[in-house]
Amino acid sequence: MQFKVRRILSNNIKKEIKNIGFSPSYLDLGALKHKFLNIKIYDLSPVQATIIKQTALASNADAAVHFGVLNHSVGKSNIILSATAAQMQTIAEKLKNQQFSMGKLSIEIIKQIEIFNSCNSCIRPEIMGILNITDNSFSDGGRFLEPKKAIDHALKMIEEGARIIDIGAESTRPGSKGVLPEIEIERILPVIKELRKNSEIKISIDTRNAMTAQRMADFGADIINDVSGFTHDKDMPKIVNETGLETVIMHSRGTPEDMDNLNHYINVMDEVYFELQARVQKALEAGVKPEKIIIDPGFGFAKNNEQNFEVLTRIEEFKSMGFRVLAGLSRKRFIKSILDENKFTSYNDDAANKTLDTLDNLTAGLSFYFGTKGIDIIRVHNVSKTKLMLDLAERIYQYC
Repeated sequence: MQFKVRRILSNNIKKEIKNIGFSPSYLDLGALKHKFLNIKIYDLSPVQATIIKQTALASNADAAVHFGVLNHSVGKSNIILSATAAQMQTIAEKLKNQQFSMGKLSIEIIKQIEIFNSCNSCIRPEIMGILNITDNSFSDGGRFLEPKKAIDHALKMIEEGARIIDIGAESTRPGSKGVLPEIEIERILPVIKELRKNSEIKISIDTRNAMTAQRMADFGADIINDVSGFTHDKDMPKIVNETGLETVIMHSRGTPEDMDNLNHYINVMDEVYFELQARVQKALEAGVKPEKIIIDPGFGFAKNNEQNFEVLTRIEEFKSMGFRVLAGLSRKRFIKSILDENKFTSYNDDAANKTLDTLDNLTAGLSFYFGTKGIDIIRVHNVSKTKLMLDLAERIYQYC
C-alpha cells in the first residue's frame, strides 16, 4: 500500500482539522494541540530550570537548558520551553503551585499563550505613507519642504492607499543634527491644517519633541511617532498620556549623530527586545494605555546591516510583547546594501531615480513578507507599490 503524506503548516491547522471532519464544538481546543510555540525564559537558577525541565517532560513537551544545570556548575541559565499551545497551558497549570516563584512564571507563560492565540499572521497591515518636510532627509530631502507640494504628495499617497500619513520635519538619518521644536511646528502646521480640512486620514507626527507633539495634538494629530523611544524629551510620555494620542515607541540608541557607534550587541534580539520593553514600561508608568502603544524595532537605528537583517527575519517575535508592531525600513541603508553588493550604482540624476525605484521595489517585496507575519503597520515612501504587494499577499493568504 502506498501512503499519501504531506506537511501542514501550523497557521493552517484549524482549517485543515475542520476539513477532515473534526468535531466543530471542539475545534478551538483541538487546534491548540497542533499549534507549536517556543518561549525563552531568562536568568533562572539551576533549581528553577530543573523544575521547568521536569514539568515540561511530564507534560510531553521539552525544554533546553544550559548543560551546567545538571551538575550545578552554572549559577544561572536561560531556558527555551517548547510545546504545543495545549501542552504549554498544562505546564503553566502545573507550575502555578510550585515553589521558587514558579507561580509568577505561570502567569507570564499564560500571558504568552494568550498573545500567541490572538496573533493573526494573515492580518492586512495598514500602510503609513512617509511625508518628509525636511531639507536633508536621505532620499527626499527638500522635495516637499514647500507646503503645497507636501499637501499634494500626502493627498496622492492617500489616493494610492495609505491609511496613515506620517509627517516629519526633522531628519533622523545617521549623522544628522536635531531641529528645534519651533521649526518643526512652523513646517508641519500648514500641512496638518490643510489635511485635516480635506481628509479624515489618520495623521502621525514623527517627532522627538514634546512641545511639537502637544501643538500637533491641538490641530488634530492622531499618533506621535517618537524615534527616540521617549529618551530624547523626558516630557514626551506625559504629553502622550495627557493628549490621549496613540504613540509609536521605537528602539534606538543615542542620537542620529552618534547611533552608528552604538551598535555593539551580544545578542541583538534579546537586547533590542528588552530595551524596547523598558521604553514601553516608561510609557505605561506615565499612564499611557496599552491599546495606544505601537512598537517599532527601529531598523537602521544603532544597528549594522547584519543586525538589521536578523531583526527583520525575526520581527514576528516582537508580537510576544503584546502590542501592535510597525515596520519601517523603506529605502534604508541595509536594504540598499543589496544594490551595492550587486554593483548597482548611481552616476547621475536619472540613475539616482532608478536607484530609488529599485529600493521601493525591494521595500514592496518585504511588505509582502510582513503581510504574512502579522505586522500591523508598514511605513513606506512608495505607497502604490506597497499596496500592490499587500493585495497579492492578501489574495494568496486569504484561506489561512
